[in-house]
Amino acid sequence: MPVIPSQSWADLVPSMQTGDLILFSGTSPESQWIELFTGGMYSHATMIYRPDPAQPPLMWQEAPSGIVNDPWVKSPDPAKSLHGGAQLGDALAATQVIRYQYGDFAYYLQLNWTRPANLESQMESIVSTYDGRPFGTVMEMALNYVIGHELNISSGDAIIYCAQLVALTYQALGLFSDAHPANWYSPNCFAGPQSSELPWATAASFSAPVPIDVPVATSLTARSAAQLQVWPAGPLAPAQLPTPPSADWHAS
Repeated sequence: MPVIPSQSWADLVPSMQTGDLILFSGTSPESQWIELFTGGMYSHATMIYRPDPAQPPLMWQEAPSGIVNDPWVKSPDPAKSLHGGAQLGDALAATQVIRYQYGDFAYYLQLNWTRPANLESQMESIVSTYDGRPFGTVMEMALNYVIGHELNISSGDAIIYCAQLVALTYQALGLFSDAHPANWYSPNCFAGPQSSELPWATAASFSAPVPIDVPVATSLTARSAAQLQVWPAGPLAPAQLPTPPSADWHAS
């Protein structure tokens, strides 16, 4: 695979549009087991949502705990806007939390697609439907993925994991057909060895992933040790996982 030079967030952000992805390659034992289990270098998948090109992009993602405040939650209590499950948030702030508090490396994946005129109304409906939808546990995520990827059977959407949220969104936008259920997908399906199997329902493709040089935030909300341990896969059983062999890509 050719080496793609990293680019700064500032250089990439002008091109970010709704539907683009930011994938993460994790360094924790949880993340590395996800990568091993799903056959690639990525452990977390998120989507760019940018309703106004003049404003900074938002990140649409599924996670067990709140990453940054969710502007979709209209509440005078700021604590209520920091919630787990499916969530929106400032894309840069969310990437900074994931990069510098959880230690995951970020990659930008541009979606080459002619966006339809009604994209904003479609996204509003999708976010309204799924915002706050629970993540579940790592065991539920693993079981749902196996049911979807090996048996091609839907596990429903009562609880969903990160790549499943991206796939549900893509299916609702008409990007993916229903050849696979949303729980067939892992982060590595979008830019890994399985990407050739993507069931595009329209003329679209991904560009090669670009490593992102993420600027260090001036301030980050502190996460407790317990919160850091559950990222990105939720509560684990057993409580401790052995660390798999380090992958070469984490050194880049």
